[in-house]
Amino acid sequence: MKTRRRNLSGDRLTTTTRRNTRSKTSENGRGNSLPFPIDLIMEIFSRLPVKSIAICRCVSKTWASVLRRQDFTELFLSRSRTLPKLLLAYQKDGDLFFYSAPQPQNPDENSSSVVATYHMKFSFEADFLGDAFEISGLDQGLLLPLPRVKTRRVKSMSLFGYDPIDKQVKVLSMSGSYGSSIPVAEEYQIMTLGTGKLSQRMIDCGRILRYYPHFEGICINGVLYYLSVDISTASYLLVCFDVRSEKFSFIEVEKFLFDGTMVNYNGKLGFLLSGESDYVDESSTSVNLWVLEDTHKQEWSERTFVLPALWEEDIVESAMLGFVGMTGTNEIVMRPLSLPGRPFYLIYFNIERNTVVRVAIQGMNGSEYDHVHIFLDHVENVKLL
Repeated sequence: MKTRRRNLSGDRLTTTTRRNTRSKTSENGRGNSLPFPIDLIMEIFSRLPVKSIAICRCVSKTWASVLRRQDFTELFLSRSRTLPKLLLAYQKDGDLFFYSAPQPQNPDENSSSVVATYHMKFSFEADFLGDAFEISGLDQGLLLPLPRVKTRRVKSMSLFGYDPIDKQVKVLSMSGSYGSSIPVAEEYQIMTLGTGKLSQRMIDCGRILRYYPHFEGICINGVLYYLSVDISTASYLLVCFDVRSEKFSFIEVEKFLFDGTMVNYNGKLGFLLSGESDYVDESSTSVNLWVLEDTHKQEWSERTFVLPALWEEDIVESAMLGFVGMTGTNEIVMRPLSLPGRPFYLIYFNIERNTVVRVAIQGMNGSEYDHVHIFLDHVENVKLL
C-alpha cells in the first residue's frame, strides 16, 4: 500500500492520499483543508458573500480558524469596499425586511434602475417598533438593531461608533426621564461589542444635555457626532464623542444645522440643506453643504451647488425630496418623502459634473411600507459573524 504525504510547512495545509481514498487533514489531524498557502485560501474565500462565509465556518475547526483570522477580516472588508451597495430596510407592522442593491457608481442617463435582492426578515413585537427601536449603520460595514439599555429611566437612545485604532465597535446610550418640560440626559452608558460579553458601564458627559441626540448621529474616523442642546445655556451643540478615549467635546453651532442631514464628506463631517430647509422640491435651485474643516479650531466652510436647469421639469415633478446622504464619489443622494402609488426611486446629484439622475429601485415597492431605511456605501463585513 503506497502513501503519498505532503508535509505541513509554515501556514500551509496538507493533503494525504491513500490509493483511491482522499482524506483531507489539518495541523491537528481533524477537519478539512486544502494543499494551498493560507493567503491563497483567504483570497479565494474573500470572493464569497457573507452568508457563504458563515456556512463555511461551520465546515470544520480548521476552516473556522482561517475564516476568523484578523487578516482575513481585513481582506474581506477591503474587497467589499470596492463594490459598495445600497442597503435598504423597510418596516411593515412588526417586521423589518432587508434588501441590498448595487450602488450606481457615477450614474448617468443609462443608469435608470437597479434590482434589489431580498436577504432576510427580522420580526419584533409591535411595541418594540415604537420609540425604543432604532437601526444604525456604520462605515465599517455593520448594521445593527441597537440593544435595549438597562436603565430605570423612561426614555433611552443609542448610537454606535467604530474605533479604527483598536478596531472596536462601541454603543453609546443616553437615558432620561420626563421630570420637567425639557427632558434631560441623566445617564450615559457605553458598551463594547464583539468581546464575547455585553457589559455596560457608566461614563460622564460633563454637561446637561437633552436626553436624546437630535436625529441620527454619524461616526467618522473614530469620532461619533450628534446634535443636542445644552439646557443650562440654551446653546445648540455639536457633540463629539471620541470612541477610543470615550471622552466628549462640544462645538456650538447655529440652530439651522439641526435641519440638516449629517454626511461624511471626504473624511470630514458635513451637513446637507437646501437653503435652511431639510428637503428639496420643484422650487429649489441649489443644495448647500456645510463642512467642519477643523474640529479643534471649530472652522466651517459652506459650498453651494446649483441644481441643473432641467431639475424641475424632468426630475422632481411634484415630489418633495429628503436627503439620504453622500456617496464616497461625492454624489448627493435624495429620496421622495412620500410615494403615493409610485415605484420607489432615488435621485443622484453629482456635484462635480452637475448632473442629476433618477434611479429606480426594482424588486421592492417602497410606497407600500411604513418606513424605509436607506444606507449608502454599505459593505459586507464578517467581523461580528
